Amino acid sequence: MGKLTWFPLPCGLVVIVVNFFAVRDVNGRLPTAPVEANEHVAPQAIDAFIPFAQGRIALLGAFFIVATLLFGLVEFGLSRRPAGLAFGTGLLNVAYAAAMPVIYVLNPVTGYDEQFPDPAGGYATMPFDMGPLSPPWYLPLLGWILATAAIAQLLAVYGVVLRDAVLLPPWSAWLLLLPLAFLLAFAAANLVSDRIARATAPAGSFWEADYALELMFEVCAFAVVPAAALALHGILLRRRGLRPRSLLIVGVFTGVYLLTLLLVAWGNLLMYMDEQSGFSEHLPGWREEVTTGILGVAALVQLTTLPLLARLGTTQMTGAEPGG
Repeated sequence: MGKLTWFPLPCGLVVIVVNFFAVRDVNGRLPTAPVEANEHVAPQAIDAFIPFAQGRIALLGAFFIVATLLFGLVEFGLSRRPAGLAFGTGLLNVAYAAAMPVIYVLNPVTGYDEQFPDPAGGYATMPFDMGPLSPPWYLPLLGWILATAAIAQLLAVYGVVLRDAVLLPPWSAWLLLLPLAFLLAFAAANLVSDRIARATAPAGSFWEADYALELMFEVCAFAVVPAAALALHGILLRRRGLRPRSLLIVGVFTGVYLLTLLLVAWGNLLMYMDEQSGFSEHLPGWREEVTTGILGVAALVQLTTLPLLARLGTTQMTGAEPGG
């Protein structure tokens, strides 16, 4: 696994080189490109393209450097604790793989979608459609490189699952049940606040509020999947302990769980923002603070759980059955 852990660095270099040639190609054709709208800001858009592209490429380079350092830290700094190595590798792989489509969308060519000061006041949108200006080889090649980077990093965990078995104390299984408990508490808080509002609001049609609550439970259903997987591994841990392969999965599902918590938190803040029936005025004042607090505590507890489990883990020779 050692050499593959450092794969983000050469991958980042390739991404930067590909973006450099694509930006140079587009910059040469931008002055003669057809203007789709706001012709009066076209000169500003042309002049601002290179500084924008340079900043975006520098940001991508910084991402791959940070990824390299983090994977190296997990490999060498936690290599004495197989539990920490497995947890950390799984968690970082999720974050790294999730960043690949973001990099694809926010590339410095088709991702150039700025607004420019309008002489008449306000701001004018991009006058060029950057999609047709992109070289035909650019997006397919970039997508292939990023997909290869994600797959190669997943292959890097192969060395982790071959390490010694890891034993954890049975009581630590309860830590993996907490994600599901926090989600249930979050859903219950929203449901209680909804019932309070319905009991105090005058009779009427609250279809927007009904839709908001239904959408929230649908978003929570996605977060339940990784939370339930963590709970299942907690049960397995309590019964017979976990091998590094299972610990790796715990790290992966923790990453997915944290990503879904972000989606739930975003939906929670916007839940009743456009509600026009007056229903939201009867919601208890504590709803937003309590529900947001539950999600924040859930994320902090989960981020604390993995280092704690890694510290508690003890090794057993490969081939022996884990106990506990």
